[in-house]
Amino acid sequence: MKITRISSLVVNANMRNWIFVKVETNQDGLYGWGEATLEWKTAGVVGSIEDIGRLLIGEDPRRIEHLYQVMTRQYFWRAGIEGMSAISGIEQALWDIKGKALNVPVYELLGGRVRDTIRLYNHLGGGQMNVMYESTET
Repeated sequence: MKITRISSLVVNANMRNWIFVKVETNQDGLYGWGEATLEWKTAGVVGSIEDIGRLLIGEDPRRIEHLYQVMTRQYFWRAGIEGMSAISGIEQALWDIKGKALNVPVYELLGGRVRDTIRLYNHLGGGQMNVMYESTET
């Protein structure tokens, strides 16, 4: 299995842009999604995804730790906040691919289920908590 393409998708959500990362493979229909949003730094994160993504083309997406080292140690300078947001989104997409390839949820790859419930925080505002609760899946 090899990485064939890494791209970003910017979605405007009124108060901010959401930046999603898609990592595609040479396996038909196998790809992963990650999220790399950094408020007010959209162009920097998207540029970092493009720059860092080039390093991973042709690599095995299941070698997540190796690819993390490639992404963080390739350059003389540290990645900075925009670069680390890009790396985070790419890494999430790699975990998504690995989970799909093994037919297990990512949380199982990361040690298994820990909680039965989670607390929610409505950061974006503009909504009512009961509406948010009703729209979530348990």
